[in-house]
Amino acid sequence: MNSQIKSTLAMNDLKVFIVEDSSAVRESLHSLLSDIHGVSVVGHAADEAGAIEGINRLLPDFVVLDLHLQQGTGLNVLTNVKKNHAKMKVAVLSNYANALYVSACRQSGADYFFDKSFQFMLLGQLLEQLVSPEGLNGKIATLQP
Repeated sequence: MNSQIKSTLAMNDLKVFIVEDSSAVRESLHSLLSDIHGVSVVGHAADEAGAIEGINRLLPDFVVLDLHLQQGTGLNVLTNVKKNHAKMKVAVLSNYANALYVSACRQSGADYFFDKSFQFMLLGQLLEQLVSPEGLNGKIATLQP
């Protein structure tokens, strides 16, 4: 495959931005998502300011968002994303999966919410389905907040 075709395919990939304060989790997410055909991880950040700047600059299609960040909060990032990029999809991936956080994320516009403790791999499955020719077809509706 020549490089022109490769770059064309890469341009059609689902562009994902990761917001995660833990470098180990961030690397695991990057590895998991990069292995999905049709997904390109275009950037990452560990704090609120870096996340907002990176998302506004790179304009990904999809954001994976932790709630607890090194500085600031994922909820502020979510609010900013939905205010400025309403069609951008956001999946919250957090250890704080109690009803209060899920409700706050839903009210702020989160498209999906995953409990990092036991739904980590479901995020990968969601993205695989998003980039598949069939799309979601309602298969993951139960994962939405």
